[in-house]
Amino acid sequence: MATPSQKKRAAIYARYSSDMQKVTSIDGQLLLCRKVAARNSLDVVGEFVDAAKSGLTEDKRDGYQRLLECVRKQDFDVIIVEHFDRLSRDPATIQRLKQVFEFNRVELMDQKGVYATATDISIASLYNTIYKPQLADKVRRGHDNAVSNGRIPGSYAYGYRPRPGAPGERMIDESEAKIVRRIFIEYTSGRSTRDIAADLTREGVPSPGATRHKNKAGRTTWNHQCITGGRHGRGIIGNELYIGEIHWNVRSTILNPETQKKQKRRNPEERHIIVKNAELRIVPQALWDRAQKVRSERAIHMFGPTGKPRRRPVVPRNNEHPLAGVLRCGVCNGHMRIAQSSRNGGPRAACANAHQRSTCEHTRSFDMDVLLKDVAEKMEVRLLSPKAIEEAMRAWKEERKSDQQKNSERSNLERRRHVLNTEIERLSYAIANSRRKPEELVKRIDECDVERETIEERLRLLGNGGENVIPFDHPRFGDRYCSEAKRLVTALKTNPKAIETRVAFRNLVDCIIVHPVRKRMPYEYTPYLNAAALFSTQLFPENCPKTGNISTFICYDNVQSEKSVSS
Repeated sequence: MATPSQKKRAAIYARYSSDMQKVTSIDGQLLLCRKVAARNSLDVVGEFVDAAKSGLTEDKRDGYQRLLECVRKQDFDVIIVEHFDRLSRDPATIQRLKQVFEFNRVELMDQKGVYATATDISIASLYNTIYKPQLADKVRRGHDNAVSNGRIPGSYAYGYRPRPGAPGERMIDESEAKIVRRIFIEYTSGRSTRDIAADLTREGVPSPGATRHKNKAGRTTWNHQCITGGRHGRGIIGNELYIGEIHWNVRSTILNPETQKKQKRRNPEERHIIVKNAELRIVPQALWDRAQKVRSERAIHMFGPTGKPRRRPVVPRNNEHPLAGVLRCGVCNGHMRIAQSSRNGGPRAACANAHQRSTCEHTRSFDMDVLLKDVAEKMEVRLLSPKAIEEAMRAWKEERKSDQQKNSERSNLERRRHVLNTEIERLSYAIANSRRKPEELVKRIDECDVERETIEERLRLLGNGGENVIPFDHPRFGDRYCSEAKRLVTALKTNPKAIETRVAFRNLVDCIIVHPVRKRMPYEYTPYLNAAALFSTQLFPENCPKTGNISTFICYDNVQSEKSVSS
């Protein structure tokens, strides 16, 4: 906190919601908040911005997350915003934020230059509670009116492009329309969506993702799900726009208050809006009808008379398994994901590139519970062997050498930043006390400011190293290493899906490369471990949560599971 004789340190936060708004909205907010800081004799030490980010979510706002980190470290005393809804439009979130600010002795100020009280926050929360539904109704009414007039709000589907000078109107992209008709023809001929997607990928055909992101040269990998769609998605085969029908308000997207993730739900039939526009037809009606018949027959064959997938409640959530996010394919080095279930309901992992995009030949799936059990058994032998302790010490020394180099670079950067700060202050004083503002001095200030920003970004990437540095030859290394290794092995055997066990396992294991094997043959895999993590940080979250990047790894020799597992 600032003493009475010092200026209070202030941070500015600015945000605008939609990519349809102008980027200058950020500049306007920052300029306004700087003037507020100047009027109240506040020293602005940081600015945090989020462009085209909704105020209803927190995780996807990088500037917001950095602001909270600085609040917890008490890097400033005041946060200035144009209005409280820049921080959040959710009433519960803004109330919680005020409590976090108060706990860390950080005050909140709006454009009026008045420090926010609990009453101000309550009034702002009440306003947001009333404003959000009204805004949603207005946006929905505008969209419905546009659809009724033959326009389509939002992004454009594969096979179309915006009509220049006519917002909301679409015109057919003939090159993509040929691909759409080809997909329908091959689908009705009996080919699987995986084979169709694999052919398009091999031929280098730009995918729908390339169209949406305006980067056709770099996105040519097709996912078979973009053809059929997921549980709530229509995909190319089910998109009625290809027969000249605009179907609007069929589904709604809502935010799960517990997970903060968006979910889709189908709206009642009476709320659907259907508008016909023959100019947008790409697929002939007969071809469309055949494709829908094939799709229905395949759904019934796969899921039964209802044609709808049955949920399996026994399958754990992806993030509840210690191996989730750890496994990598031994052929393409891509991520492996939970793709199937074993007979007992346990998860099975498969290469995502092979399972979804058909760009990898490693098509076998692996029982994750069997693999985890085998990994735990091998860990007990290999982590506690004399060779493992020696390798861990070597990795620890490499880690410390890297930290020493970073500390040296950090010291040089900090000295240079101090020189630049002094130079900027000197030039600013010279300009302020002169009748005219020499362009050379202003230009030099800009150059120093750009260099200072570059240095600050490099310091941020280097992290907060240099604290609590432990000597290379620490006498308690072996004891700490063995203690943490035994604790992790015991936890993996007794309660592998506990939160603290999963965090500790992922702190230690960087990745596990799973190699292809024939059916009914033992699993083969190669684990890559961050052995230095057994000493540089305690593995379990009640002692020290997982932080930072892993930079030093140990690769154990190829490990073969002694268990024969049927696929």
